[in-house]
Amino acid sequence: MTKNFTVRDSTLLKQKLCESCAQSWKTKGYKLTSIASLTYEVGISTESFYRLYKTKEELFLEVLSMMQNQLKEQWNSIVQTNSGIEGFKIAMKWLFEEYVKHPTLYNFNNPDYHLFLNKLPKDKIESLKKNDKNFFDEVLERSNLNLRIPKEKAYGILSTLLYTAAMKNDLVYNKCDIFNFLLESSIYQIFTISSS
Repeated sequence: MTKNFTVRDSTLLKQKLCESCAQSWKTKGYKLTSIASLTYEVGISTESFYRLYKTKEELFLEVLSMMQNQLKEQWNSIVQTNSGIEGFKIAMKWLFEEYVKHPTLYNFNNPDYHLFLNKLPKDKIESLKKNDKNFFDEVLERSNLNLRIPKEKAYGILSTLLYTAAMKNDLVYNKCDIFNFLLESSIYQIFTISSS
């Protein structure tokens, strides 16, 4: 006989599952994060998991949303404390470091992440792409900077800069230094300096 969850129970269990999943995704990746290990860690049965989520992917989508919200909150905190282009650079450097620290979660071009995407319906994949673009639009708005170039081009350049986090560590040169050089070289071509 399975226990019926109250709304509060469901909310708390989902929160614990999301936190456990996020930690496992950061360290092990999607493929090696199993429902069995998550339910064991949270202290529920597999049957209870499936009363909360229809699939493993549904949980992972919720975790992605949670992580994206955390990134936005931290970004906003950085640009509120540090204004203008300098604040944007600090925020970009912080985001780059997050990507480097957690490649299994943020490297969208690795085989593990593609395995996750292949299990999603097309509408969910499109939603992820849209959320990524919306994230960029929001951080631009919060940063209160004026673009010199079209927004799509700025998005492409900044995304490419962040993609250097996925570069292999055995490069001839340090990828963090490469990122910083490219950011410093391009930032004033992307944004105008505010006169206020």
